[in-house]
Amino acid sequence: MAVSDIDALAWASQFATEFPPVSAERFGSGHVNDTYLVTDSVGGRNVLQRIGRQAFRHPEQVMANIVLVTGAMASKVPDPRRRLTLVPAKNGSWWAMSAEGDCWRMYRHIADSVELTPPITPGEFSAVGRAFGDFLVQVAAVPAAELYVTIPAFHDEPRYIGRLRAVASADPCGLAGAVQDDIARVLAYEAVSHDLDDAGLPLRVTHNDAKVANVLFDAATREPLCVVDLDTVQPGYSVNDFGDIVRSGAAMAPEDETDLSLVGFSPELFEACLEGYLAACGDILEPSEIAHLCDGARLMTLETSARFLTDHIEGDVFYHVGYPGQNLDRARNQAHLLADIDRHWQWMNQTVARITRL
Repeated sequence: MAVSDIDALAWASQFATEFPPVSAERFGSGHVNDTYLVTDSVGGRNVLQRIGRQAFRHPEQVMANIVLVTGAMASKVPDPRRRLTLVPAKNGSWWAMSAEGDCWRMYRHIADSVELTPPITPGEFSAVGRAFGDFLVQVAAVPAAELYVTIPAFHDEPRYIGRLRAVASADPCGLAGAVQDDIARVLAYEAVSHDLDDAGLPLRVTHNDAKVANVLFDAATREPLCVVDLDTVQPGYSVNDFGDIVRSGAAMAPEDETDLSLVGFSPELFEACLEGYLAACGDILEPSEIAHLCDGARLMTLETSARFLTDHIEGDVFYHVGYPGQNLDRARNQAHLLADIDRHWQWMNQTVARITRL
C-alpha cells in the first residue's frame, strides 16, 4: 500500500528526533524500500524508511542485524559522517511496527553527501571499491554466525536459474512467450551458476547489495564517506560483494539503458575498482577469495539478469518499475554486460594475478 507524505510524517513523529519533524518527502532511488527525507522544525534532517515486506519477511531480523553491524562500525569509525547512525524510536526500540506488519526505521541524514550513478571515473570507482573494502574490515570482528540469515539462499545462483525456468513455464501473466530468446540467453549460463560450489570460501559478514549507488560521497571533495543500505547484511561471501561492485560500476551505461550498443564492460574501471578494494581489505582476504574475485563479477551479473527477467515474467512484483517493461530492459542490459564480461574473462583473471602476484 502506498504511503502519503502525511502518513510518513506521522511515522517520523514516533522517533526520538531532537526537534519535532515538520515535513517528509520522497527521497532516493531504491527499488525496494519506501524512503523519505524528514525535516525538523529547525531544519535538521533524518532519513525515514519503510522496509519492503515483499523483500524482507522478517524485518525485525533485518533490524537486529543492522543494530549489530552499525554498533561494530561505531566502535571503529568515530566520525558520524562516515557511518550510518540509527535514531531510536520513542518507545526505546530501534524500529517501529504498524498493525499491518510494516517496519519503519530512521537514520541520521549525512549532510552534504551524494550518491554517484554510472558512468563514473576510474578514480571514483577505485573509491567505491575502497569503501566496500573498508566496510569488510570494519565488520570483520563480528562473527557471521551472530547474524540472522534474512534472505535464505541469497546469491544462490543455481536457485535463480531454476526459478526462472519454473516461472517461465508457469507463465502467470502470459509474458513468457515474447521473451523466449531472453530466457534462453540466461539459461545458457546454467553451468556457470555452479562456479562457487566447491570454492572453499570463508563465510563473512557481507553487504550483499554492494553497488555504486550504495556508497555516499562527500559532495565537495568526492571522497567516499560510508556504505549505506544495510538491509541485506547477513552471512555471505566477499567475492559476491566484489562482483556486485563490478557489475554495477564497471559498466559503461546504467542498468536500464535500452541502447545495448552503449552497454559494455570497462577494463579500466575494473582495474581501478580492484586496486581500491584490495588496498582496503586485501590483507584480510584468504587466497580462495582472491582467486574467485572474477567469478563473483560474472555470477552477480548473471543473477541480476535472471532476477530482473523473472520479475518481468511474474508481472513486476518485486522491483519497483517506472514504466511497463523496465525489468525486461534491465534484464537485457545485464545479459549484454555479462556477455562482454565473458569476452574479457582471461584478461580479468590475468589482472587479478598481476596485482596480487598470485
